[in-house]
Amino acid sequence: MRKNLILAVLMMLVSLPTLVFANGGPFVVKYPKGDPAAKGVLARIGDDLMPGRLTDLKVVKEELKIDFTKLSHRRNPRPAKDAFKIPPLVSVSAEYTINNPTKEEVIVDFGFPILRGIYVPPMSMMPKPQVNVKLGDKNIPATIISNSAIYGIIRQKARAVIAKGVADDKELSALVKSARKSKGRQEVIGEIIDHLVNDRKWNKSDAVLLSEYATLTIDKLKSNPRDIRHFWFGQPADLHKLTYGNIGPLSAIGEQKATQFFAQLATCFDKDAGAAYEKIFTAWGGDVRERSIDMTSGKIRPRKLDIKKKDEATLATLGFIDPTIYARVSYFDEKAKITGDEKRACKSILKNLPVIFTFAPMNILYYQAKFKPDETVKLTVSYNQHAYADSEGRGSYQLAYVVHPASLWDNFGPINLTVTVPTGVPFKASVPCVTAMTQTVSNLANAKNNVVYTGTVEDKIGELFVAVDAMSWDKPNHKKVANQMTGLKLR
Repeated sequence: MRKNLILAVLMMLVSLPTLVFANGGPFVVKYPKGDPAAKGVLARIGDDLMPGRLTDLKVVKEELKIDFTKLSHRRNPRPAKDAFKIPPLVSVSAEYTINNPTKEEVIVDFGFPILRGIYVPPMSMMPKPQVNVKLGDKNIPATIISNSAIYGIIRQKARAVIAKGVADDKELSALVKSARKSKGRQEVIGEIIDHLVNDRKWNKSDAVLLSEYATLTIDKLKSNPRDIRHFWFGQPADLHKLTYGNIGPLSAIGEQKATQFFAQLATCFDKDAGAAYEKIFTAWGGDVRERSIDMTSGKIRPRKLDIKKKDEATLATLGFIDPTIYARVSYFDEKAKITGDEKRACKSILKNLPVIFTFAPMNILYYQAKFKPDETVKLTVSYNQHAYADSEGRGSYQLAYVVHPASLWDNFGPINLTVTVPTGVPFKASVPCVTAMTQTVSNLANAKNNVVYTGTVEDKIGELFVAVDAMSWDKPNHKKVANQMTGLKLR
């Protein structure tokens, strides 16, 4: 029996068991060192992992289906004048036909990246992301590593780097200890800034960030960050702990800004500490920055999202659909249950924090599959998620799918794409597509027509983008069905 174990690292912990998952799917990675018998989520592994290749199995073909109509008979429940609308709920299914040409059983730990969030029914008795993995006709268990857990790993690693950097500088270490005392704090903060700027040659903004770090006691979570992905049933306790760890009073600025804060300071002590996150995402996902396909030119460009100052309060409501926006605005929760000094420190951090994450939030789906000798079987990963908005021109709703892991197999056949959209809604994809058919769907309320497009993904790196025109999608106003589908009471 051969066993290929998952390779990859989202961010290594320093002194705790390392959470490891591959950023793609399906594909395989190998432990260059560590415990080869490690099971499940946690394993004690070093931090030098890089993607490996899969040579044993063959992907005969992948049937990728993206359906803008399956889950929602409505377009958008909000009037066009609203600043923020609920994006369409999209069904995604990736069916892999996989062949094991060897004479031995092969067990593989797979990782599958899902950019942005996975849909969680808000009114469910036991909320859980809508995702399913099947090998043949049997469901197999899967664990979801949320983007919030990934951020938690980054904070854990970064905080360890900061602690070591402070300890290695005896003068700075003494100043930081003094800053944690109430008397003479402001004077000590000034001394920290002077030492870092004049002696360590830091820039002023980074020095201010470290001085604010010195004043904060980051232990228990005092207030729930508005942009955090909440606990769902079945989430491992270790992931839950990471998700809510190393935030403390920084909850007032959100989990993403808190993570950026730690990553920025870690980079000041170790340049590679901050870059490691992006290197890993690049190795596993290609170029997964916040991007969109232009509905006019068909070119891939940076994502555009217009947010007016007066609309920032709406972000707290719709953040569960598009948490990315929190990383791009100086959002502050005035209602956070923190002290006045902590609020001042948080606002200072927002003012001096120069960095934003360039990568789209990513969830990792982990599962294990067994392939018998000389067997050809279908492996299917399916999930639901809200499309993300792009405000360029008439606006669009988009979905990005990572195809990059296909490049990590020695044998990966064609990726056949099928996209279904409502009739009359302009559609664009980053690969050439043709109209395959028009289908009529009837229900008790009415009959509607959908258009089915097909294409082939030739370039097996990076992402595939599909988009629908927002103004055409938003035109109908099917409130009743929308409320039933989302569980939200929308005006």
